[in-house]
Amino acid sequence: MTSRTRRPRTRRGRPALALAAGLALAAGLLTVPAAQATAGTGPSGRRLHDDFNGDGYPDLAIGAPGTALGTLPKAGAVTVLYGSASGLSTSRRQVLSWAARENADSPETGYGSGLRTADLDEDGYADLLSVVSWTPVDGDHGTFIEVNWGGPKGLSARPTVLSGLPDAMAMRDYTVADVDGDHHPDLVRLGIHPDTAQADGAVVHGPFTRDRPGTRTTYFTVDPDRSLRGRSLAAGDVNGDGIADLVVRTSSPDEPDSRGIALLTGGPDGLTRKGSPKDAVGRPVGGEEVAIGDLNKDGYGDIVVGHSFDGYDSDVEMPTEGGALGVVYGGPDGVSGTRKPVWINQDTPGVPGVGERGDGMGSALSIGDTDGDGYLDVATGLPGEDLDGVTDAGRVLVLRGGANGPTGTGARSFSQNTRGVPGTAEKADRFGVETSLVDGDGDRKDGLAVGDPDENASDGSVWVFSPSSSGITASGSFSFGAGTVRLPRAGALFGRSLGD
Repeated sequence: MTSRTRRPRTRRGRPALALAAGLALAAGLLTVPAAQATAGTGPSGRRLHDDFNGDGYPDLAIGAPGTALGTLPKAGAVTVLYGSASGLSTSRRQVLSWAARENADSPETGYGSGLRTADLDEDGYADLLSVVSWTPVDGDHGTFIEVNWGGPKGLSARPTVLSGLPDAMAMRDYTVADVDGDHHPDLVRLGIHPDTAQADGAVVHGPFTRDRPGTRTTYFTVDPDRSLRGRSLAAGDVNGDGIADLVVRTSSPDEPDSRGIALLTGGPDGLTRKGSPKDAVGRPVGGEEVAIGDLNKDGYGDIVVGHSFDGYDSDVEMPTEGGALGVVYGGPDGVSGTRKPVWINQDTPGVPGVGERGDGMGSALSIGDTDGDGYLDVATGLPGEDLDGVTDAGRVLVLRGGANGPTGTGARSFSQNTRGVPGTAEKADRFGVETSLVDGDGDRKDGLAVGDPDENASDGSVWVFSPSSSGITASGSFSFGAGTVRLPRAGALFGRSLGD
């Protein structure tokens, strides 16, 4: 498992101080002209959270954290496809990778993990945040966050390590959003701090500059009784007050198969816990991923929970065989008082396929408008889907949104066996481990990017699909991997993270 109301991603944590001297990134191929449009706004004047060079077109960052460079295995790399009037293309790209390892005793690895996009320093250009692992020879290890800053020529070649963060916090996930209502982005880290045992996370409050990592830090708890722990989170405005709220995916340390979500509303006085939503028969709405978006266009962000794992005993009574989406509608009190949460799975009318244990529906959530009708649609991966006898070949579903929320009617399905899609479905490809909906040509319709890090024995690949007035189409889709962007292929895990 963010600042755009779509989905969270990878969870990490590590002291960042004293590591900046050991970092060096270099720009590879960069064929992106300086921006000509107003920085940070699209053709319609919309402010964009994922436009790194300020030309008015959203861009797509692709992480390959397994990339080996020089003598350092799993150093990691990031490829950025820059948007244009003709959409995303590998001909307009920037490649960032570890150029050197100055401290052989403290290798930093996994660059390209947990990618997030946000205009952290508020200069009108989106910035790229990544999680990097640190493992010294004494066996201690952890993770930290670094930033490649956006600008008119694209992302900076050298990153900045975000120092001044709660160093000892064992980070599970993070996001960027204005949770205190001061109109500056805040960095929210989820994870237990050993020195503040009652805290489940920390908010580093903006404004940020390239030299100053925020102004102050406050801590928050997911559950006052300490019976729940946060696993991942998403940010979005569920109560319509203009301030970002947090939805935290939870579980109980004493009951590993328990899953739910906790809603914490934002405000100038801090985060306020609003409870844990349940469905119409009283079952917790929980799972492995969570995302937020106003699906029915009523002014309140709605919560989408991806319940992708269906192997626990507690799943026997759940309508989630093969995985499912739980939809919790927002309202002025945080959760709608009139609309109960609903479940959508492959047994829902109109949804392609049949729900079978291990399909993984609910993985890799993305929210965006794929047909330009003004309603947000939901993309989800099913990486465990078997196709024509091929085990774990994988597929992706896109569910259309509307006034009543997402529906199976008009849903679209894509796999490597779909006509027009490059490649062939093979055993353990797990197509659909990652998804991202991004408007690469600025036409107010989001195209689909699919990351498959397991493709070709973990070399990995990414597929890019265009939108249309009727939704995502396979026509004109293309795929590429590390070799296309001149990075080492073997074990690169290309597509393991797609910038949100």
